[in-house]
Amino acid sequence: MSFDSPGPVRAAAERQPVPWATVAVLAAAMAYANGFWLISLQGAIGAVERAQDPFGDWLRVSTLMLPVILLGVYKAVTSAQRRYGAELPGARTFLVTALRVVAVGTVVGIAALTVSSALDYHVQAAQSRLMDSMRSMDGMVMGSTGMSMDRLATLAVHVRGVGYASVLMLVTNVVLVGWVAALRGGRLAPATTVKRSPAGRRAVA
Repeated sequence: MSFDSPGPVRAAAERQPVPWATVAVLAAAMAYANGFWLISLQGAIGAVERAQDPFGDWLRVSTLMLPVILLGVYKAVTSAQRRYGAELPGARTFLVTALRVVAVGTVVGIAALTVSSALDYHVQAAQSRLMDSMRSMDGMVMGSTGMSMDRLATLAVHVRGVGYASVLMLVTNVVLVGWVAALRGGRLAPATTVKRSPAGRRAVA
């Protein structure tokens, strides 16, 4: 007598291995794309002293972000698999998982962007104070309000720059995740092939 046994199928699906290739590609793509926007912002409004080697800085910053994003993407995918099933079936499940992956990459990128911009502002503010001191020594009296406004304007530029770059990171990460999913046939996890054994029970191949 043949019968279906959903229990073993569900257990086998839960043991479905993590799609490491997809996780690694997603993490690498977002890390190095985020690094590109970070270095681009630094070159546009950052301190000159910190923008002497753009390619090397991009490589170092992106590589430092990679393990953090990799861990976040892994957690996003595996938690979705535990909740929705190993295959992440359905358009809604795919969309929720993809958005979680995008959020991970974007949050890490924005955090790195903010830290880098803060370091740039610190260097620029120190240079501004030094110039103020040199002018005072030369007999050029400048009110503290003028220099404070100068530093405030620099800070405002950095805040706007981080905002613009964050939006660019978000859009880029959405495109990258969608592109990787499209290459995998619209999936973020491997399909589980279910077939019947000679005894009539279903088994996972």
